[in-house]
Amino acid sequence: MPLRSIFVVALLFSSASWAKIEDTTAAVAKATASCVFSSVSFTSDFPMGRLDGCQQTGVDSFTLHLKPENLPINPSPWYAFKVIGVEAQPKPITMTLMTHNGPARYSPKVSLDQQVWAPVAFSKTDQSMQFKLSASKTPIYVAAGEIINNVTYTRWLSDLEQGHIGTLGLTVENRAIPMLEHRTPNSQDWLILIGRQHPPEITGALALLHFNNLLWSDDPTVSTFRSRYNILLVPNMNPDGVHRGNWRHNRNGLDLNRDWKNRSQPETQALHTKLKAIEAEGGVIRFALDFHSTNRNVYYTMDHDYVTAKGKPLAQPQLVNNWLSSLAERVPYKIENRPSHNQDSGVFKQYMADEFGVHSVTYEVGDDTDRAEIKVMAEAALRTLIEHL
Repeated sequence: MPLRSIFVVALLFSSASWAKIEDTTAAVAKATASCVFSSVSFTSDFPMGRLDGCQQTGVDSFTLHLKPENLPINPSPWYAFKVIGVEAQPKPITMTLMTHNGPARYSPKVSLDQQVWAPVAFSKTDQSMQFKLSASKTPIYVAAGEIINNVTYTRWLSDLEQGHIGTLGLTVENRAIPMLEHRTPNSQDWLILIGRQHPPEITGALALLHFNNLLWSDDPTVSTFRSRYNILLVPNMNPDGVHRGNWRHNRNGLDLNRDWKNRSQPETQALHTKLKAIEAEGGVIRFALDFHSTNRNVYYTMDHDYVTAKGKPLAQPQLVNNWLSSLAERVPYKIENRPSHNQDSGVFKQYMADEFGVHSVTYEVGDDTDRAEIKVMAEAALRTLIEHL
């Protein structure tokens, strides 16, 4: 099917050049895979590109392999590559994406510029997806989701024109972890927002962007909120994994959202150091959100009656229940509140509860959630949260 005839989903970014700028912040180059055949080539030589081998299986048929960065891993088979034909005239080809060590998860999308994306009709088995494209000399990007790379975050934070933009710390590969810090002289209360612990979770990244586009706007309600709250925003906790197109892990092959108990990685250490510095200065952390993606929209929360590792109940025990109840009344979508706790899990929400005695929520967005719904939900989530903080 020609690209122009498919329904197009536009990203929320205004600058068409953002995703095209190469990430040159690391001393270690990202490994890429390139597959060149007589009629077409497949390459992943761009930020977030990921392709792990390919083979020609017919005259115009190709199998592309998706493999994890290391094992064991929670399977999230990310892929992103360019398709370039040798002829100016488009030629139909059939591609099969074959996942290894995990089921096929992310529906394929295509783009000519990494800014406007369209879904592709495909068939699926447990570990493969098959679809057709017309290859020509004009490159077509194929990816598991919209490309939101490290440069995107840098440009986006600059465009917000709010707070102090700085570096939380450095990753394993010495990439900067960007942050935006807003301080108000009128309060010691803090809101903490983080995202992208898991590189391929694009719908969660979109939710964070929409949430913060409103949070840092001139809207009177949020402007008043900013006068009452200090805010720390770390939208991209895993720049190495994002650049490399990793399924789940950082450069050391570890899941950051299982590292908050041990804090063995520079990324988790950097945020922990920052939060403890805020506390040492007299700041009081009140609430935290961590944006992710999974197979459905769900909010993973702490039990309202949870007693922390320090033997104390959480501050504002009913905060999250009240917030999500208000959100459910405000939007025409299902709100799933899933409370649980596990002191050995190493997840961020558990860490925030045990270390700071406050509620934290893992804000999960379904992989295939409608992009307009993501925006509606994120903005409503902010407005209702403000009412209860």
